[in-house]
Amino acid sequence: MPDKPKKTILLTGASGFIGSRFLELLDTEYNIKTVSFQHSKVNDVNLNGIDCIVHLAGKAHAMKETEEQVYFDINYELTKSLADKATLQGVRHFIFISSVKVYGEYIDNELNETSPCTPDDAYGQSKLMAEKYLQSIQNEAFKVAIVRPPMVYGPGAKGNIIKLMQLASTKYPLPFGNIQNLRSVVFIDNLVLLLRTIIEQKAFGIFIGGDQQPVSSSFLIKEIRKNLHKEPLLFPIPHFIRGLIKKRKPALYHRLFGSFIINTTYTNQQLAYEPPFTTAYGISKMVEWYNNKR
Repeated sequence: MPDKPKKTILLTGASGFIGSRFLELLDTEYNIKTVSFQHSKVNDVNLNGIDCIVHLAGKAHAMKETEEQVYFDINYELTKSLADKATLQGVRHFIFISSVKVYGEYIDNELNETSPCTPDDAYGQSKLMAEKYLQSIQNEAFKVAIVRPPMVYGPGAKGNIIKLMQLASTKYPLPFGNIQNLRSVVFIDNLVLLLRTIIEQKAFGIFIGGDQQPVSSSFLIKEIRKNLHKEPLLFPIPHFIRGLIKKRKPALYHRLFGSFIINTTYTNQQLAYEPPFTTAYGISKMVEWYNNKR
């Protein structure tokens, strides 16, 4: 039997952390075309012959202050324009990479695909606006998959996880002992393979990316230090100091000690998908990359 023809994918955000790994892993499986909206406008892009758009381009959540309108211009308006053009040019499948930030920041209960969305910053609000618009124009000829990943880590990672590895690289004891929180994370290869599953099944709806189990902050630091061939050297922060951090730096407190658990059972069952890589393996590959780039 002849091989079935490869699907043609338009990938936006191909130079980013997730996009570049998508290309590395799946370049031989699909005909992947890329576009940079830093250099092109939506009107300049020809979508004829595109089977599926994987829309990764966006304004990422930034710790430093960013003008709020930037998030809406990129995460909402750009997505809306691209989706509108896709429907006009006959693209039948649109995959939008959103974020768990649509749920909000400080949430104690376990989340899933149908949990209420109450984003409390412009990043989460702009992602949710884009989600709602895409859902509003979905029909039999234009299927939309929305993927909400938690913190993505792995080779090429950026942001807080890099700061964590820099801390772990020191010889000093660190105040991350006995933290009993649980946070959902996703190894980048698990996320890319989830996207491949959605493409292959032409799946639509809301999906959540995630590793097999949520992990604690203590586990993350221990695994990073283990792969750096260092002793854990973790000690617990006294409760009164935790209280001071919670009062004066609530965002920092939540990242260190708070839980953020997303239940991926529905997504995995719907797609008959199981994340193939453990968090320990993902951390080992990330630390290997980190060591090589230093």
